[in-house]
Amino acid sequence: MKEVNYISHLNGVLRKFSNDNKISSSHRSFYLAFFELWNQKRFPKTIMVNSKRVMSLAKIRSRTTYHKLLWDLKAWGYLQYHPSNNPQIGSLIDMFRFDILADQKMNKTYPFSEQVPVQKLVSFNKHKSKHKSKHKSKHIINSYGNTGPENEQVVIAYFKKEKRSSIEAKKFYNFYESIGWKLNGKNPIRNWQACAQNWMIKADEIKIDQKFNSPPYNRDNLHTSKNKNYGEPL
Repeated sequence: MKEVNYISHLNGVLRKFSNDNKISSSHRSFYLAFFELWNQKRFPKTIMVNSKRVMSLAKIRSRTTYHKLLWDLKAWGYLQYHPSNNPQIGSLIDMFRFDILADQKMNKTYPFSEQVPVQKLVSFNKHKSKHKSKHKSKHIINSYGNTGPENEQVVIAYFKKEKRSSIEAKKFYNFYESIGWKLNGKNPIRNWQACAQNWMIKADEIKIDQKFNSPPYNRDNLHTSKNKNYGEPL
């Protein structure tokens, strides 16, 4: 399957919106919120989303409205929704393709709802040219104006370089991804690598505190000698 073409896909889905009488302005802004997150992650097959962040991007305040719009888009063939029963883990979304040419062979393993013929709009793929760059950037400017990593894999690679585990890298990425890459809920993160270093330092401090504050396994709470002479008075 060819890489998603940003402009072709967007034109394809907007064309489908115009022909779908069920679609309202709320559905359009809601879908574009998912599309923005999908684009930031470089169009993977599946993305994990945080409902609060989606609601912020789509300018939605009601969770009832959020779920109604989500189930509408799923039922009408715009995306696939896999809800999560764990509040610590976001739901999964499969975004269907709308940039597929009618004469292309389809990959059945990649979800798509229909084939939408599109005209040739540009002579190059915007995202492909970025991947070929020798000086590939390790961060992007997200919708909040913050400087965050391109994706989770970039963070994992950085943590491995610092001799840290991939589990720790995923915890760091998921935590800051869920709060829009901000400090204290309001200050934008300007350098995520420096933030990662602080995360590692704090994790090491916690381990040291736990080590010194936990009681030794074989500590003699009565301060008695193992070779005590029981002939002596107490």
